[in-house]
Amino acid sequence: MNKLKLSYLLDAVIGLAFLLSGVTGLAFLLMGEGGYQGGRNPGFATAMLGLSRGTWSDLHTLGSVVMIAGVVVHIVLHWNWIVCATKKMLPRRAGRAQGQACEVIV
Repeated sequence: MNKLKLSYLLDAVIGLAFLLSGVTGLAFLLMGEGGYQGGRNPGFATAMLGLSRGTWSDLHTLGSVVMIAGVVVHIVLHWNWIVCATKKMLPRRAGRAQGQACEVIV
C-alpha cells in the first residue's frame, strides 16, 4: 500500500472515530447527569436509542482511544513534513548550519 492510500485510510479511521466520539458525547449531554449518586439519581439507568449509559460510555472511550492512536500514527507518518515545514517557518539564525534542504508540499 502506498503512502497516499495509507494516509487516506488513516484519515478516514480518524474521522469516523471523531464522529463516534462526538455523537456519544452529545448523547451524554442529552441524557443528563450521570453517576449512581448513592441511588439519588433517577436518570442513572437512562437508556437512549436502546443503549444503556454504560454502552454509550464504552463507545465514547473506544472512539476516543482509536482517534488518539490514529493521530499519533498520523504524526509519525508525517514527521519529516512537520520538521521541514517548521524549519521553513522559523527565521534563520546567523551561524546556524544550513543542513539538508526540505521540500514542503502543501
